[in-house]
Amino acid sequence: MLRLFIGLELPGTVLDRLEQLCSGLKEARWVEPHNMHLTLFFIGEIDEGQAEDLHHGLDKIRFDPFDLYLAELNCFAHKHQPSSIWAGVKGDVVALHHLQNKVRGAVEIAGIEAEKRKYKPHVTIARLKKTPSEQALSYMEAHNVLKTEAFTVSRFTLFRSHLTRHGAEYEVLERYGLRK
Repeated sequence: MLRLFIGLELPGTVLDRLEQLCSGLKEARWVEPHNMHLTLFFIGEIDEGQAEDLHHGLDKIRFDPFDLYLAELNCFAHKHQPSSIWAGVKGDVVALHHLQNKVRGAVEIAGIEAEKRKYKPHVTIARLKKTPSEQALSYMEAHNVLKTEAFTVSRFTLFRSHLTRHGAEYEVLERYGLRK
């Protein structure tokens, strides 16, 4: 079984800027910069046959390059308790949603069940378990001036997720969208 997801790799300058944010909040589990990405679609565990079908579908996707940047911090919460802090995605989000819909279509054609949640583009920078809400809000307010440089999206990536005792590690399996 393969644990897979599809996402966008971030340029080094954006990762460097995000790495500057990865301190100052007790109990936070910071995402390592080499693991930061913008998820297009989380697949989960599938067998190699489905992965091959998925690859063929993703390989057919074509799109025009578009520009994005990251700005502002926010959080997801579970039962009113912050569970993660993330950077928001700005720029040509309409083009991003079109790409995500094409990816969703390829996933469904491969016979993989699609996520039911509405797509919310973001880049997770920290996972929280016992961080008090007030501390998380204070951290976000102090760092909400975040605005990275714009970057061009001309490809997307199929990642494999390896679960370790230190958290997930991501491996690039294939990049798509490089050909015209």
